[in-house]
Amino acid sequence: RVLAAAVATMDASGPLGGGLSGVGSGSAGVALFTNAHSYLQGVSDQVESLKTLIQTEDELRRQEIEALRRDQEQERFERREALNKLRYEFEDFTRGKIDNVLDTVSEMKKADRKDEHAHQQKINLLMHDFDKLKENLFSVQSSWGKLVANCVSPHQRSEVAEKR
Repeated sequence: RVLAAAVATMDASGPLGGGLSGVGSGSAGVALFTNAHSYLQGVSDQVESLKTLIQTEDELRRQEIEALRRDQEQERFERREALNKLRYEFEDFTRGKIDNVLDTVSEMKKADRKDEHAHQQKINLLMHDFDKLKENLFSVQSSWGKLVANCVSPHQRSEVAEKR
């Protein structure tokens, strides 16, 4: 565009480029480039404003990226904290359940020991009763032996012994 504007300006000043040759007045030569200089100055100003805009936008993006990184780190930390909290709660829950099971098993063992003790006492009582029964049966046998000895004559005893 700049070149086209310069060419158009040169064509307007003459076929030989009168403004470029410096043949005419000095102000005509300066006037010839004034449009080009103004245009280039405008383009240069636009380039500078674009550079400034790009730098500003770039800085905003960097700040936004940094804020997103901080947010991401914060979310990661919060997730880690939530996971740790969940893990600790699960461990406490599990530990509580295990303690309940161990207490129940302990109570069952105590109950079994009590039952075993009761069984052993019953067995001991039965053994005592059997011992008394044996003593009483021995006493009955002795009494029958004495009764037979008193009631049966020696001659009858020998006859019974021969029959056997």
